[in-house]
Amino acid sequence: MAALAGPKVQVPSALTSVHDEHGLVRPEWQTFFHSVQQTTFIVTRSGPTASRPTSALDGRFIGMPYFDTTLGLTVYLKSVNPDVWVNGAGAIV
Repeated sequence: MAALAGPKVQVPSALTSVHDEHGLVRPEWQTFFHSVQQTTFIVTRSGPTASRPTSALDGRFIGMPYFDTTLGLTVYLKSVNPDVWVNGAGAIV
């Protein structure tokens, strides 16, 4: 079973301010905010069973939630290659 790492969101050092001396957002904070935005999108995805994410380009990771509108419940990616999605009780769906 291949594993996919989950989202990596790292907060910049608490000692750095968000803005530089010109009032612009520092690059490390831009990276952080972009990561938070991507992660939020990935973990709030939904759609029919046939549209479940199928590649790493979709931002998939083991444990990723997906609200399956065909089944009317949230499923979680348990493994890839082959893709295995389970419900909250662990049953394959």
